[in-house]
Amino acid sequence: MRRVVLASLLLATPALLGGCLEFGGPLVDHHDEAIGDESEGESETDAGVSDCGPTVGIVDYAVDGDTLVLTSGERVRLILVDTPETTKGKHECWGDHATQFTANLVSGREIRLEYDEECLDIYGRLLAYVSVDGVEVNRTLLEQGEACLLYIPPNGMDRVFQYQELEQAARNAGMGMWGECAPVPCE
Repeated sequence: MRRVVLASLLLATPALLGGCLEFGGPLVDHHDEAIGDESEGESETDAGVSDCGPTVGIVDYAVDGDTLVLTSGERVRLILVDTPETTKGKHECWGDHATQFTANLVSGREIRLEYDEECLDIYGRLLAYVSVDGVEVNRTLLEQGEACLLYIPPNGMDRVFQYQELEQAARNAGMGMWGECAPVPCE
């Protein structure tokens, strides 16, 4: 797993240096906004929508530890994390716990979604960092040993090293699945 992440980083670095990727953050088109006209109302982000999708939503339920369904029907896949599987006939160690952990954080609550370079994965799910009450869920899952780092470029380029440190600290402390599962599902 570590070799895959490192190889991905090495392959993505030339693209960044070559200017092929835009600077991170939500993909919002500001070309149509009136300059200096604040009477127009809210910006796209303030209005709850970006070019990728909603920037706020209410979570209906957690499909598993890293995938959510909003009450509006959108499916959201958390960026940079991978929790043990509990769907499609798979039942990996710590999967139920990670699912319940995520559900306890977000179910029925308003969340904020922050997008990166790519908005959707191959399954049509929104790719986002999710926060509830100012606490980023993606980060919390790694800190608590509920998830492994999963880096799929170009998303996460600006946070991958920090998140790798969070995962390593949880691993070293035997937090969550790191202290309970042998082997750990994501290795």
